[in-house]
Amino acid sequence: MTLVDYIGRYWAGAEIIYGVIIAMTFTSVLRETPGVLDVVMYRVALTALFCCIAWGIADGLFYSWERGYIVRQENRIIQLSKSAEQTESAIPLIGEQLDDTILRTIPPEERRTLYQKLAEYLSRVDVLEKMTTRDSFAIIGGTFLRSAGAGLVVVAPFFLMDEAGAALWVSNLLGILLLFGVGYTRSLDKRPLARITYGFGTSLLGFIIAGITVVLGG
Repeated sequence: MTLVDYIGRYWAGAEIIYGVIIAMTFTSVLRETPGVLDVVMYRVALTALFCCIAWGIADGLFYSWERGYIVRQENRIIQLSKSAEQTESAIPLIGEQLDDTILRTIPPEERRTLYQKLAEYLSRVDVLEKMTTRDSFAIIGGTFLRSAGAGLVVVAPFFLMDEAGAALWVSNLLGILLLFGVGYTRSLDKRPLARITYGFGTSLLGFIIAGITVVLGG
């Protein structure tokens, strides 16, 4: 299974966005000092990369814990649904899982009827497998690779180029392209123009967030 299978396409893509924003927040300080010494430039780039690594691992731990919690809740719902005496107890738990989805557009009475039918179906399925250590490592490794990989792309120019100003320009361009790519692939609309628009929107949003972080001293 891939990271998308565990946390969904939206949040898997968000890890790349976070990595880009974190790295750009650090590298933006070089804009005011284009003639900075190489040792300072490398230190800033390394700090940005290590922060992306830490973020990826921390997020992975959180997603792993959350996934384990969700599996336990889903298994509890299935077990309650299998008992005729406890089926009613499963209904509110199903609601906790689904009330914040598109089903919230359905009136509560009709939604409850739908949940009752769903409980009848769940009474005939097997419980889910529990989260394993392998699953946890897959989630943590996936978030690490996405966040650290995005950060590495953004800071790489500072290790490959001698002039900080030029490296910053290339770094920002790579960050924009990464944000655009994430937005383009995450768009639910399959039309090319809509995907391009969503890609540009993601790039703009990323720059706005990075800018706000810099202004606030982040």
